[in-house]
Amino acid sequence: MSIDATAIIREEADRLAAVLLATDPDQQVPTCPEWNAADLLWHAAEVHEFWAAILAQRALTEEQVEEISGARGARPDDLEALTDRRAAATDALLAQLETRRDDEAAWFWLSTQQNVGVIRRMQTHEAIIHRVDAELAAGRPVTPISTEVAHAGLDHVLRVMWPAGIEWIPQWARITPTAVIEIEAGGSGTEQLLISRWSGTRPRDGARFDVPVGRLLENAGEGDSLPRATVSGSPFALDLWAWGRGLALEHLTGGSEKVEIVGDPEAVQQMRALIAEGHD
Repeated sequence: MSIDATAIIREEADRLAAVLLATDPDQQVPTCPEWNAADLLWHAAEVHEFWAAILAQRALTEEQVEEISGARGARPDDLEALTDRRAAATDALLAQLETRRDDEAAWFWLSTQQNVGVIRRMQTHEAIIHRVDAELAAGRPVTPISTEVAHAGLDHVLRVMWPAGIEWIPQWARITPTAVIEIEAGGSGTEQLLISRWSGTRPRDGARFDVPVGRLLENAGEGDSLPRATVSGSPFALDLWAWGRGLALEHLTGGSEKVEIVGDPEAVQQMRALIAEGHD
């Protein structure tokens, strides 16, 4: 069974909007504390507008992307206008995705993946995660994610979201491997994640950095000498956890979903630090 990305994006974006419109627009979003409910609705609108334009204009270069970003309209002050803007943006994005193949070239912010397929997957999981954000802001029960979609969401973090942090490491930084984490998703096999930290002092202003990043192990024996830990849970729980939405698990009835992290304390600490970095 394949995932119907168009249907999921539509359903999740509409649910997000409905939940937020029934919520005080000034209500803080606990999983994105810098945003309130109106900010989250605007984020959903501008993200869909941006990717609809990327696809419609068949953007392939950074210059094209900068032009698209610069041409975006200002945020509406009126909540009704913002609501209409979000609906139109979602319609525009889905109209593009419905006519494009996954293997067609398209700009994406990860240089190793430049096609329509990664945009489709990104927008599927971003719609789901921000719907969770909306439900948490409204104090509503978190709507479950199917096992198949949750597996795909976890896989997207492992192969796109965390590796992107490595691509953006500056040339002046030092990279130090720190831990290996085995991720067990509901008996469906184990993935091995290498956590490293990049650190250093930025030459232009003396700012110091020490940032965790992660990628899947590529070679047998890689990381054998590093501290190790195991993370386990259902695909649903691990999907929310990997996207930095572990708070949602606390709102599920009876603590029925949880993520367990066991092993060397140093490895556990490094895993928690990576999660704390979060995703927008």
